[in-house]
Amino acid sequence: MNIALPRNLENYVAELVQTSGYQGSDEVVLEALREHQARRQGLEVAMTPELERLLDEGLENLDQAKTTDELRPRPINPPWPAPAG
Repeated sequence: MNIALPRNLENYVAELVQTSGYQGSDEVVLEALREHQARRQGLEVAMTPELERLLDEGLENLDQAKTTDELRPRPINPPWPAPAG
């Protein structure tokens, strides 16, 4: 596989090879792709039976749905007036 990189990334890869102990540009790209793959896999959501049940329950009760703002607790107003500012 051959890839074309913008000049700034090409220079960055060359700098890493010279200063960071990589044997060649292919090692730099391989490590970057492995890290990218690991990050993406960490973001995937697995549909578990519990999650599916909760989603179904939420869909059945859409008429009673609330926004996240409505669900957040409201600050309690102190019994004394706020200082004039």
